[in-house]
Amino acid sequence: MLSRVADSLYWLGRYVERAENLARMVEVTRRDALETFINQIREDIWKPVIYATSLSNDLTQEQEDSIKEDPAYYITLAEVNPMSIAACISLARENARTVRDQLSEEMWLELNSINLYMKSGKAARAYQSDPETLFRKIIRFSIIFQGLSQSTIEHDEGWHFSRLGKFIERADKTSRILDTLTFFRGKPSSFSTMAVLRSCSGFTAFRSQYRVETSLRNVVSFLFFSPDFPRSIRFCLRRIDSALLEISGTPQGTYSNEAERLTGSTLAMLNFTGIDQLLEDGLHERIDDIQKRLNEIGQNIFENYVLLPSEIRKVVRTEGLQTSLMQQHQQQ
Repeated sequence: MLSRVADSLYWLGRYVERAENLARMVEVTRRDALETFINQIREDIWKPVIYATSLSNDLTQEQEDSIKEDPAYYITLAEVNPMSIAACISLARENARTVRDQLSEEMWLELNSINLYMKSGKAARAYQSDPETLFRKIIRFSIIFQGLSQSTIEHDEGWHFSRLGKFIERADKTSRILDTLTFFRGKPSSFSTMAVLRSCSGFTAFRSQYRVETSLRNVVSFLFFSPDFPRSIRFCLRRIDSALLEISGTPQGTYSNEAERLTGSTLAMLNFTGIDQLLEDGLHERIDDIQKRLNEIGQNIFENYVLLPSEIRKVVRTEGLQTSLMQQHQQQ
């Protein structure tokens, strides 16, 4: 497979997943903010979400003004935000366009349709009149698109690269959502832990496993270590490991490149770490470590499968190879 094709499929998977995760976070937070009548508390509700979704701490004055005016709009549609939901869908569509022959007709139609919708005035009007429907439309698009990917194209190398992007992005966003619990000092409220579960669409699955209160310990254990919940960090790392081994043809339990080694060691760390040890080490510190490891895995996938050997030491990992998509260089 050509390296540019692999790279585009990888970022297609990441951007679709990112748009869905952002939509879930904004939908949950906006609903909670509307139920809060004290302005200061409402502002506090959005602080960790902006922290979790920001590309960097160095926001322009225009971006800060947009956030202050309407944080939900900033994350969803604001043109000053290079990684808004609308921007992610646009970048997914551009990556898909370069590998059109790798997608089914149904996948292309779904992606093209949502991209045109987000660029038209319909999305902006929906945000003003019925924002919940807008977020549900975005989430529904992602679920349908990923389902079509599962059922309408060959499960070949390209499909595995798309899976890599999806699960690396999902693990990253789950960790960022969890990190919002460490944003303020003190023990998070049950209100905050429930919001985290809803942002990961994990409340029902959590309740089926834990029939007690939504304590910090139980929520962190579920979203970090669950082997069966599709958005837990452990589940995602298993799928990343599986996809990498399928691409290289390496037997389970061994590795042939640095991306596979890093993924295997991170998965082993999760397999042999308990919730008590994690909380003792510090939730934020462990999340920070996971995010660094995910970035390193992404960097090594890029070096192993996209760059020519002579170029590896000259280039730092960026989001995609298309020089026309400068926004892709904003966040790993």
